[in-house]
Amino acid sequence: MTYSVAIPAFNAAETIAEAIASVLAQTIPPTDIVVVDDGSTDDTAAIARAQSDIVKVISQDNAGCGQATSRAIKATMCDIVATFDADDLWVPDKMEKQLEMLRQANKQTFVFGRHRHFKHGSDDYTTGHECDGKTRSDLVLYRAAFDHVGDIIDPPGGRGDMVDWLGRARELGYQFQVCNAVLVLRRIIPGSLSYGRNNEKDRGYLMVAHRAMMRRKARAQTEGES
Repeated sequence: MTYSVAIPAFNAAETIAEAIASVLAQTIPPTDIVVVDDGSTDDTAAIARAQSDIVKVISQDNAGCGQATSRAIKATMCDIVATFDADDLWVPDKMEKQLEMLRQANKQTFVFGRHRHFKHGSDDYTTGHECDGKTRSDLVLYRAAFDHVGDIIDPPGGRGDMVDWLGRARELGYQFQVCNAVLVLRRIIPGSLSYGRNNEKDRGYLMVAHRAMMRRKARAQTEGES
């Protein structure tokens, strides 16, 4: 089973080389890696491009992580796509395990894994908090499923884009399976988009909840009319 990797990146010069190296080190390596540089002001694009001939870099004005992810997926070559944040790491057999799960499932299945947190600047990858990871860095899916669900939408504040997209996928009948093994090492960087609680950044979750409520209301009205 061949696969592509889609990576949105914004000012990831400190981490993207290590992230891509973990992709290239997979026991089943990817066919292509597409990095969408979302308006970085550092050397993210140049560093990414220098990692391998299979890395394609697309640069755009800053539009948000969701839009960058969508654009990266659309530029991939394979029927199977793995998405990945530019500051995380994959363990070497991540894709081998997830591709086997996907092979045994139907095409309406998304495969995730568990992840372990580690602090930026630390080489301790063994003692951090572990949890099931329904995040961008864990997701493996068929490209046709992305096309069916549609683009990932960036909410106000930037947080909640994957929560919204995965919620839409569930409503369309997609099933989620989680590999019971740590497959992703999730980097904790103070000041990053997902770090800590922040009222301005968290506004996106309110939009996600409101959108889900409105979709349920619309479905109920349609079912009532029928």
